[in-house]
Order: sequence, then structure tokens, then C-alpha cells
Amino acid sequence: MKNENYYKLIERDNTNPENHERRALFTIFSENKELYAKIDNLYDFEEHWIKTDCFEKVDFSSGNRKMVELAFNLYNNYDCSTPLEIFSLLDNDNYELAMKAVNIRFNK
Repeated sequence: MKNENYYKLIERDNTNPENHERRALFTIFSENKELYAKIDNLYDFEEHWIKTDCFEKVDFSSGNRKMVELAFNLYNNYDCSTPLEIFSLLDNDNYELAMKAVNIRFNK
């Protein structure tokens, strides 16, 4: 079951339930409290697009930066760090969240 923040993002974006790319993106952003608090710096709900300039404008911990990179990559194949670079910096909670998003993206 998804959390309330997930449903708020899905509704705000008017995301199609079959859009696995956005569902994976919003799963990461909704279940990571720090990223959810920065959602308007990460995603443009009017244009329905990621804000890749967030890396220059927002202060992220190293783990959260990797979570944003992963979310963007799952969304549109955004060029980012390798899986080894991403997953080696994640704590247990973010690792589980990352794997959940990967499974959503690939409908597994």
C-alpha cells in the first residue's frame, strides 16, 4: 500500500496509473521525507517534467542526491551515476526504497 504523500503527488500530476516511469519517480519522492519536502524543486507539475537543475540549486546529502539521480533515471533514462555508485551510498531504508522503485518501473 502506498503512503498518502504518494497519492497526493499522483493526483497533483494527474498521473495515469499505467505510467510506471512517473510511479517510480513519485514513489522515491513520496517515501523519502527530505525529498518530499523539496518536491517543488524536483518536479514541475505544470510542465509535468523533472527539474534537472535541482542539483545546482538544492542542497542534498550524498545519499539523497543519488536517490534523485535514480528517480530521474527511472523516469526518462537521465544520465547519472552507475548503479554501483548509487547503491553504495544508500542507507538500508533508501536501498529498500530504491529497489521498490526499480520494481515499479519495470512492473515486477
